[in-house]
Amino acid sequence: MLPESFTFSPLKKRQIQADFSGGHITSDAGLLLLREIDRRCRLTQDVAACLEDSRQAGKVKHELVDLIRQRVYGLACGYEDLNDHDNLRSDLAFQTALNRITPLASKATLGTQVRH
Repeated sequence: MLPESFTFSPLKKRQIQADFSGGHITSDAGLLLLREIDRRCRLTQDVAACLEDSRQAGKVKHELVDLIRQRVYGLACGYEDLNDHDNLRSDLAFQTALNRITPLASKATLGTQVRH
């Protein structure tokens, strides 16, 4: 028998729970599973460690690892085009998957930073 609900790792004070009672609903809930797998395997963190970030540190709003995660997670959900990220940047599931409670990177930021 399946549990009625289960809990994912929290994001600051935001509790993340999967159940069937409604609330904030997303069709990209697989992101939370991807987040847990990535956290354990450290795939995106290891990729970011292999790349040189030549941006001016004082002007950086989105860490390189976050840009990589946003792009990889978007691709995993079927969002091949960067223009999708202008809407996804304020999506609660994507923000949670990237451990942010603020908007993610825009398509312009992703297009200029994740081309190494």
